[in-house]
Amino acid sequence: MMTLAEIESARVNPDVAREAYDQAAKRLADTLDTKKAYEQKAFTLFNAFLTLSLALFGTGGALYKDRGLDYTILSIWITAGLLVAGASCFVMALMDEMYGAIASSPDMWLNPGTIDGDDTVLPRMLAYVTYYHQERIDTSTKANNRKADLIRSGIFIGLAAPLLIASLFVAQLFFTGPS
Repeated sequence: MMTLAEIESARVNPDVAREAYDQAAKRLADTLDTKKAYEQKAFTLFNAFLTLSLALFGTGGALYKDRGLDYTILSIWITAGLLVAGASCFVMALMDEMYGAIASSPDMWLNPGTIDGDDTVLPRMLAYVTYYHQERIDTSTKANNRKADLIRSGIFIGLAAPLLIASLFVAQLFFTGPS
C-alpha cells in the first residue's frame, strides 16, 4: 500500500480514487454491520443463558429445600454456574470497543489548499481518506474478532453444561446405585 508521502507526490486518477474510496467505505460499512450482528447475537444469547441459569438455580433451590444436597442438586447448580459464566462472555462481547468511523474528520478538509484547492485536491483527498480507511477497517476487524471469540467461548461454556449434568448423573449412579 502506498504511504501518505507517495500519495501526495502521485498523479491521482479521479475515477480510480473515487472507486478506491467507495470500495474502502463499503468494506468498513460491512465491518460495522458485522459488529451489529455480533452484538445482537451476544445480547440474545445472554438473555437465553441468564434465563436458563435462573431457572436452574431456582429448581436446585426448591429441590435442596426438600431433599438436601445431593448429586442432582449439585449438578443443577454447577450447570447454572456454567451458564452464568457463558453469559459473562456475552456481556464482555457487548462492551465498548474501538471502531473506525466511516466518515472522515472535518479537520482533514477544512484547511487552506484543500477546501479552496484546484481540481487535483478532491482525488488526492479521496486517496488520503481511503488510506485512513484501512486503519479503520483493521481496528474494526480486530474488535469484531474479539467479539466473535467471546461469543464462541460463551457458547462452548454453555455446551459444556449438559455434558456436566450427564457426567454427574452417571457419577451418582456409579457411587449410589439407582434410586
